[in-house]
Amino acid sequence: MRLPGLEGIRLKAGLQGSQNVIRWPYIAESPSLSPWVRGGELVFVTGIGRRRSEEELQQLLREAVEQRVAGVVFLVGPEGMAAIPSSVISLANALGCPLFEQPYALPLVSVTETLSNAIVQDRLAGQSAKLFLSRLLNGAAGAPELIELRARELGLCVEGGYVVMAVRLQGAADEAGSLAPTAQQQELLEQRITALLERRGIRWPVLQQAQSWLMLWPASSEAMAELPDELEQALAALQSLQPDGTLHAGVSERHADLCQLADAAEQACQALQFARQHQGSRLFFHERLGIARLFAAIPQRSALVTFCQQQLGPLCFARDGDANELKQTLRRFLDSFGNLQQASASLGIHRNTLRQRLKRFEQLVGISLQDPHARLNVQNALLIEQMLFAHHTLDTP
Repeated sequence: MRLPGLEGIRLKAGLQGSQNVIRWPYIAESPSLSPWVRGGELVFVTGIGRRRSEEELQQLLREAVEQRVAGVVFLVGPEGMAAIPSSVISLANALGCPLFEQPYALPLVSVTETLSNAIVQDRLAGQSAKLFLSRLLNGAAGAPELIELRARELGLCVEGGYVVMAVRLQGAADEAGSLAPTAQQQELLEQRITALLERRGIRWPVLQQAQSWLMLWPASSEAMAELPDELEQALAALQSLQPDGTLHAGVSERHADLCQLADAAEQACQALQFARQHQGSRLFFHERLGIARLFAAIPQRSALVTFCQQQLGPLCFARDGDANELKQTLRRFLDSFGNLQQASASLGIHRNTLRQRLKRFEQLVGISLQDPHARLNVQNALLIEQMLFAHHTLDTP
């Protein structure tokens, strides 16, 4: 309603969803929304071609929430709906669906044109910033002074420093056992991350790298002590809006300028890979990687690959269900310092089942987990494997 010419529109209900991102306007005249929307639309209902009953208006709101539209606008006036029924307003509040009232005196064509132009301008500005950051992310070289100048032109101020937080969605398993999120889930997650940043006054765009979303988060040296709690709360807020999957996040070390963006993103993705395997936490900080940071600094990746293959045998880089189960069992066993009871309890399996899995691993690789040096090598190999997965550059045939 702050856009010039749209001051006559009023928010009637659903304040909880007022931060929803509007992807595009849509004028609804058909009985059902479901076949025609795909999330993020601001739906306009004129009431001219089709007069809807109170029950139909309520059903329309339920469909709007189900289809994840940004909000609903009812045109009110003598030509159509006389007033929005109180039951519809109550339902919108209960559902958290933003419900707006637009007077017929305000031409719909003017509203949709103004809104569409604002969306396009916003996207153009956002795309310029995204393109600039994406080039830095991919290692584009440039003088630090020029990078800083361009960043300021785009409104990307990094004074005080920043961290990069990489977020990935692990979808709910379907009948086939797949955990890959759908394209709609990914698009919705990007919208929610953008809205979260905007609510906190962070104007940096969200970037995508492989299956992960990257966000820059202001982090001054004075605020580093509070940063873990702040990011935990942010991840929890996103998770509360994402019931159909699990979010994991990795956080880079603090960096002072955008010249280091590629390094920061790499650190965040490494930490994310560990967050997906770490027991009891969905948020992992790069500074906690410990010895894995030394492995990451080794330039000869082929040596790391060879070490993993020697210690993990056929499990090395395998991602099928059986291999993942066996490697997860190894991690819990080694994290529990070889305590069978503690490891089996954390896995939710019987100790005999744990023993059988460990025996199977020993037979596959030809080593004994009774040997402390063998256990140390296997634990390091699992760390290196996760690090190499994060790089997506396996130096192997």
